Amino acid sequence: MGTSTVATAGFDEFIDPLDGRLDASQWILNNAHGFMPVPLMVTDPSVGVGGGAALLFFHETDEQKAKRQADIESVSDIPPSVTGVVGLATSNGSKLAGVFHSGNWMNDRVRYLGGLFGAKFNLKYYPEAQSEAYDYDIGGLYFFQNLDARIQDTNFFLGADYTLMRSDVSFATPKALVGVLPATLSGKGQDASVAIKFMYDNRNNQFSPDEGTKAGIKTSFHDKHIGSDFNYTEYQAYINHYQPINGQWTVAVRADVKSIDGEAPFYAKPFIDLRGIPAMRYQGDDMGLAEVQVNYALDSRWTLLGFAGVGQVKDSRSQNTDEKIHQTYGGGFRYLVARQLGFKAGIDVAKGPDEWATYIQFGSAW
Repeated sequence: MGTSTVATAGFDEFIDPLDGRLDASQWILNNAHGFMPVPLMVTDPSVGVGGGAALLFFHETDEQKAKRQADIESVSDIPPSVTGVVGLATSNGSKLAGVFHSGNWMNDRVRYLGGLFGAKFNLKYYPEAQSEAYDYDIGGLYFFQNLDARIQDTNFFLGADYTLMRSDVSFATPKALVGVLPATLSGKGQDASVAIKFMYDNRNNQFSPDEGTKAGIKTSFHDKHIGSDFNYTEYQAYINHYQPINGQWTVAVRADVKSIDGEAPFYAKPFIDLRGIPAMRYQGDDMGLAEVQVNYALDSRWTLLGFAGVGQVKDSRSQNTDEKIHQTYGGGFRYLVARQLGFKAGIDVAKGPDEWATYIQFGSAW
């Protein structure tokens, strides 16, 4: 077999036999060495410009493989397990590396997510309503374990997770700052939590859903008895809903609220997590946000989308907290890169209160 024949055969793995278009399903699933490289681009003003890559390895069960090979038109209703290796760096010296595994076990009766990451971020802290920022860096290790178990044959899940974060914080100009515990101004610390949660999930795909709902409530206990230097409790309630309108239009809505009770380190306070707003730009004891996204399918592969969101934070222990409603908007596109996984990737461009930001999206944005 000549070199050109081998090259052609290899390229054929990236062509979908169903529509003859570029597709990674066969490469990912038919090869023991199959993986999906995902470029990561960072344009978040909080850490500068940079990027990296993630290598995602997909693991099918024998049952999933047999079903897929018997019907090439099928889309997996239970996604294969995924193992990932991630690394990135940015222009201001921030960097991150780690590994994770997402597993679907016992025919999706048990879902697992766990990982270990090491990172060093050079960030800015905005005390409450102040516009003046203070430079600090935080580095260390982050370890997490998460397990969800389906309740009988329903779409309801009970779950628990454990997180451990060992950090070393240093402010460029150490001094007393509003909202910052003296113990976290400089030096090493450890924050650990155990959480219990209840979730409903009937989405038609865990990677890039376009129908169904994921909603849940979660309570996380941070306590010295489980290895934390801090005592506080975090509460969360959220819902993501995807509603198809017809064969081309889909509307997705999202709402998320978080609240903390106790003495939390400043970097653990809830923040507005919306496309277009730098991470940790707006923080408080209480946070709420809502976002809507409208998708238009150009064909079976390409999708255009537009979105808009609002968010607000409050600090229950201060009269100076920023309680403005912050707005974002933007647009983007998705391409169905692995049809038999129902997996899409693309780019979003968003405008927040201060500036524009660009995101390379792996699957759904939320």
